[in-house]
Amino acid sequence: MDNIENENVIQEQIEQQNEEIVLGCSNTPVLKPLFELGKRDTTFALCALAASVFSAVFGIFGGFSFGYLLSTVFMIILFGVYFIHNKKVGILPIIFGLLGIANSAVFICTTNGSVRFFAVVVSFLLSLVFFDGVVNGNQNGNRQTASVIYKALSTVGNIGVSLKSLLLTSKGEKKVVGKVMLGLLCAIPVLIIVVPLLISSDDAFSGMMSSIFSNSGNAFLTVLKVVFGAIISMFVISYGFSLKYNRTAKTRESQFKGIESVCIISFLSAIALCYLLYLFSQLAYFFSAFSGFLPNDKITYAEYARKGFFEMCIIAVINLGVVFLSMLLAKKQNGKVNVGIRMTATFISVFTLIIIATAISKMALYINELGMTVLRVTTSAFMIFLAVVFIAVILRIYVNKINIVKTALITAGIAVLLLGTANVNAVCARYNYESYKEGRLDTIDIETLYNLGDEGIPYVVKLAYSKNKTYALQAQEYLAQAYMQDYFKDMHYAEGFDAQTIRQNNQKHKGFSYFSIPKSRAYDSLYKFLEKNPEFSNYCCSKKQEYYW
Repeated sequence: MDNIENENVIQEQIEQQNEEIVLGCSNTPVLKPLFELGKRDTTFALCALAASVFSAVFGIFGGFSFGYLLSTVFMIILFGVYFIHNKKVGILPIIFGLLGIANSAVFICTTNGSVRFFAVVVSFLLSLVFFDGVVNGNQNGNRQTASVIYKALSTVGNIGVSLKSLLLTSKGEKKVVGKVMLGLLCAIPVLIIVVPLLISSDDAFSGMMSSIFSNSGNAFLTVLKVVFGAIISMFVISYGFSLKYNRTAKTRESQFKGIESVCIISFLSAIALCYLLYLFSQLAYFFSAFSGFLPNDKITYAEYARKGFFEMCIIAVINLGVVFLSMLLAKKQNGKVNVGIRMTATFISVFTLIIIATAISKMALYINELGMTVLRVTTSAFMIFLAVVFIAVILRIYVNKINIVKTALITAGIAVLLLGTANVNAVCARYNYESYKEGRLDTIDIETLYNLGDEGIPYVVKLAYSKNKTYALQAQEYLAQAYMQDYFKDMHYAEGFDAQTIRQNNQKHKGFSYFSIPKSRAYDSLYKFLEKNPEFSNYCCSKKQEYYW
């Protein structure tokens, strides 16, 4: 506790010196004092270095699969244990932390690139709110919640002093850990040169290194990954020290008093009037999606759904920004926004909920007639996310305790978690295959099915047995591409192969870091198909000229 109090005093002195420089009252540059680190801090730094290297080698460069899941869990637990010492943590920060960890499960449940990308972003933001909540307690305001990103970015400026604090004492003497880390850092550039030379000079050493790094590329690339992880660790360590010892940038009270209510009411009223006219002029056409029929016979299902859906998505996003900024920037009296602003903002929000419901109904009609695609499902999920946020916005207009930012983060975390663990790619593949099999769809696009990735392979295998010879032949052509190019390596020299051979020798991405449930199922489907149809390898080899030229 004494260290934290001293750091608070130091932070106040630094801020005062910064103000003096800005005002021209001082010409002395600010020298940031070293962190007073204990054994717990040093242990954290070493663990952060190990976790960052692991994340780089097996997570970021490991295909964003099982390795990334492990690295995310390790990192969140590491920070949680480091920050939680002698602190009472509220329920809400714990929910953010658990949801951040749960989102990392997405990486072994789906291969969908968009869902994985948002899982990375959402998990990162949830973790930041969790860490800040552990250190500073639960932040209730929207501005305070959003400031956790600003705080994290501000810690980049403390990288230098963080490293110095690890290497040197306050008297300038080198610490033991500093001497060890300095020696290791100096060894890295030498190893980058020496290891490849040793591999080239000796077959035995080359074989050993190939065995060690067989799933991580060659030794040289692995060393580069380790260096990249070490660079990441600098940011991680600086963030940890800065947040724990309260050396993050502070958000100061703004002198801005708000925009006059008349201006905002006029602005919102013009938009609300436009939406009101739209409702009256398009009432029958607008709500036709709910009844399940087309407004006229001259428009197809595809034209009807696509014409309105994406426009409504854009309108919903625009309205969210308009309402949120209007409530944020409006001049307040006794902490409350003008009644006129609240009424117009409520109307726009309710109108947005109506068009969201209509847009989702349009998409349901579209999917029922033409089948599922990943884009159709993910955009529908995005609209549901917006609907929840708008409900929170409406409540926030009348109840100040509602935190829109936290609501949006939790909703996004749940949405990404559901899309990932339910596996939107697998859902689409299964729905389209079953709909075609049961006659609800007249056709099925095998190319689209194959392009779903690992999730589509089992259904392409099933279609290879189809009674429809055209579909069976198309499915077999894509399976040949899978065997010869996409799923197995070194096949361009193959004259023949069987399931046992490719299972043992030629599978791509064998390392544990690449493991995912869809990938495992895809490989199992390919093995089983070849076991039942061993002559198919000859067909694959006859097609290899199409894949290697």
